[in-house]
Amino acid sequence: MNILDAFNVFYREDTISDFLINCFQDTNDFLVRFLSEADILVDEQTVFQVDTRVGLGENIGTPDIVIRALSNNELKFIIVENKMGAAEGHEQTIRYESIEAKFQIAQKYNVSIENIEFHYIFLALDTTARPQNSQFIFLNYDIFLRGEWPLQQKTLKYIFEDFKNKLQHFYEPINNPYESLESDLDLDGMQLKICWQKVLFDAFSSNEHLVLDWGEAGGAGRNNFIFLITKQNWTSERSFREAGLRQTFNVHVDTYINMLDRSKGVKEIGVRFESFPYEPHSKIKNSPDYDTFLENKNIFGEKLFKCAQKRGVISKKRNTKLLVMTVQIEGATIQEKVHHIKRQFEAIEHCIDSVISEMKADHLID
Repeated sequence: MNILDAFNVFYREDTISDFLINCFQDTNDFLVRFLSEADILVDEQTVFQVDTRVGLGENIGTPDIVIRALSNNELKFIIVENKMGAAEGHEQTIRYESIEAKFQIAQKYNVSIENIEFHYIFLALDTTARPQNSQFIFLNYDIFLRGEWPLQQKTLKYIFEDFKNKLQHFYEPINNPYESLESDLDLDGMQLKICWQKVLFDAFSSNEHLVLDWGEAGGAGRNNFIFLITKQNWTSERSFREAGLRQTFNVHVDTYINMLDRSKGVKEIGVRFESFPYEPHSKIKNSPDYDTFLENKNIFGEKLFKCAQKRGVISKKRNTKLLVMTVQIEGATIQEKVHHIKRQFEAIEHCIDSVISEMKADHLID
């Protein structure tokens, strides 16, 4: 039996972070190899200190791993954020790279901030997870499946081999997402999510005008996958906190997939009219502009439905707090469904553009 299965720790970030730190401390060669994957070069005389869960204060947070590298009076700090399943916390990588975080690190390690060279690594199991902060180098766990990773301690070698076996088993279905989604393979929720993200991203990424988001967006949670499509002109230029709810808006199309029931597949995509930024209705319902916001949502929904009918798009009116319309998706295979999602989106994309332009001309939204 695989030791990670025996302890059920493959998706536990704290446990895997502790395991990696033990590997980093076992031999400098392992750590130097890891840093080289992020194009962070150190010389042979470098002395390392590796710490886990270094608290930087309530407003900043706690990075998973902090590596201190000292060589020839050159001091590097490498901040590693480790993600085995969960999405990035709210502006987490932005907070870790802030000047406040740098001062906290300098203070904790009793060094001058002027002498520190900072580097940032976002290490994720999910091939589709990207850090919000572009200063973070993105690495996938599949790096450990390539080349040699020297370790000395016998137990660590044994665990690392089991870890690589788990990684191999995890990534194999992801390399062929269409086939894996169609198969009877026993994929877990993370594997299913990545497969769906890959096929949908491939379908829409060639359109540079689209803004794509996915994963646990909108609070969908680990057991569900949501893929959001929007455009810059589908969102008001100012937030409702600045301009009020009356004329602000945020429109997007989403594909929502239940990871616990693969048999349902995708039967429809939805069009939503939300506040910008999104807030649950329970938090904005007491706003003096709330009724006007709901009226704008209803006007948008009516106009959009009429436009979709004219284009022959099979759709249904919806009147939930966020959803204004759903569009039917057909297809016998995953590939056919994804192709139809793309066709249906393209059909309603022009309707959304037209309705937003019309409502702006009528000064209903800004």
